Amino acid sequence: MIQAKYQLRLSRDDKWHMDRPHFHEDVEILLSLSDGGDFFIENELYPLHCGTLLLVGEATLHKSIANDAYKRYVMHLPPSALQSFSTQQTDFLASIHQAGHCTRLDQGQTQELVGLFEQLAAPENSRFGSDIERVILLMRFLLQVFTSFETIGREKGMFSPEFARVAPILEYIQQHITEPLTLDMISSRFFINKYHLCHIFKSATGFSVIEYIIQCRVLKARELLRQGMRVQEVGEAVGFRNNEHFIRTFGTLTGTSPKRYAKEYLAGDRC
Repeated sequence: MIQAKYQLRLSRDDKWHMDRPHFHEDVEILLSLSDGGDFFIENELYPLHCGTLLLVGEATLHKSIANDAYKRYVMHLPPSALQSFSTQQTDFLASIHQAGHCTRLDQGQTQELVGLFEQLAAPENSRFGSDIERVILLMRFLLQVFTSFETIGREKGMFSPEFARVAPILEYIQQHITEPLTLDMISSRFFINKYHLCHIFKSATGFSVIEYIIQCRVLKARELLRQGMRVQEVGEAVGFRNNEHFIRTFGTLTGTSPKRYAKEYLAGDRC
């Protein structure tokens, strides 16, 4: 029996914010219910409006940059659950990895999806057949979300003059993440004063250069651990000063140690 495993959160106030860019092992589906702000994902910036629908794949760096009135529904699903719902014709995971993470629903489509979110947020019960109904409801929800991307189309990222200036720096960091990287080196490479670099980077993305470097290094470490590389070798390969710093940082950002992460992945406990 397919289990309807997911986490769903409705945020209607300013009590929850992304303080820094982050990633997770689950797939995230986010529906914005308010206007204002931007959403950073994979070196692209999307404007947030009521009806903005976003798909965030597993291990994908992202961050919302919004004001206190930011309202949204957020659902997290393990990739294995999406895979179990997929068929050869309707492959949810493959759809996530296509170009573009964002689409824009009209008012009617937004209300229809909100209705499905509300039903999925309702408490479960032990009535006969309710577990099967929950699975059917989740499949209806997923079809609604992914069909929207197919029928409406995927929006391109927004490139303001400010973000356009930072985009090459983001790309450069990703391409050289296994090498020593400092603010002085990056500012010299792009002929920008390092203090000005910090200012425009933070202004355009909502986070600091150092935060971005650390997140990219942990993502790269995750990839190398999955390939079977030893923990100490991984820390050195992705540019951490020492093994203790690597283990501590990896644990802070992923919730587990590099050794345990690798063990669980190799044992098939992580997708």
